Amino acid sequence: MHIRLLDARFDDPARRAYPDAQQRAYSRLGHGAMTRYGSTDARTTLDPPSCLAAFDDEGGLVGGIRIHRRVAGRLPSEIHLASEEFDRALADELTAGESVAEVCGLWVESDWSGRHLAALLVVVATVTAQKLGATVVCGSCAAERVRAYEWCGYRFGLDHPLSDRPFPGVTSYYSIDKAENVRRREERLTEAMTLLDRALDRAPCISDDVARAASDRLGLRLFAGPQLSATAR
Repeated sequence: MHIRLLDARFDDPARRAYPDAQQRAYSRLGHGAMTRYGSTDARTTLDPPSCLAAFDDEGGLVGGIRIHRRVAGRLPSEIHLASEEFDRALADELTAGESVAEVCGLWVESDWSGRHLAALLVVVATVTAQKLGATVVCGSCAAERVRAYEWCGYRFGLDHPLSDRPFPGVTSYYSIDKAENVRRREERLTEAMTLLDRALDRAPCISDDVARAASDRLGLRLFAGPQLSATAR
């Protein structure tokens, strides 16, 4: 298994295949419209997102996560949360001169469920967002997934529950934080992200051995045991 950054600037066959693979993963869980906020909505694709894609040993796509820079367009959470509170918090960061990226669109193929790949993808995405120039990372997720994301260093405004438009009746929360705060939140995160950072300095790819080493630092046994849900946004 390896994880590769799919750059929007290049005509990469894997990049073209990525949205369909993500959509299939969501559709199997009954979320057939989820990719529209980040993959096809003109307001978010105005700033073409970068994708981290996980591949098995045969080269098949088995999971991924998107990273949206906030430059000319809007972030997925700006649209599907439609929250004045989120928008104000985001505007405060932009006014302060921060560069913001949203980490979202996490998915893992069902055959890879239970292998900790999703948690690893979230951590890699934070490091990659910094590599792409972001100083602040943000995102949103449904209430039942907050604990899993917080294990990856994110913190959510639990005193401000929000309704999530794609899922009527579902409560979501948002996180906006300095990327360095996420990185320094716990020693295990700092150590794992340092390993990943060095690997990404060499190439836009996380090899199997680096993925396993980072997972060890995180306290995971890669590809064994329960994992973060595949449908967090």
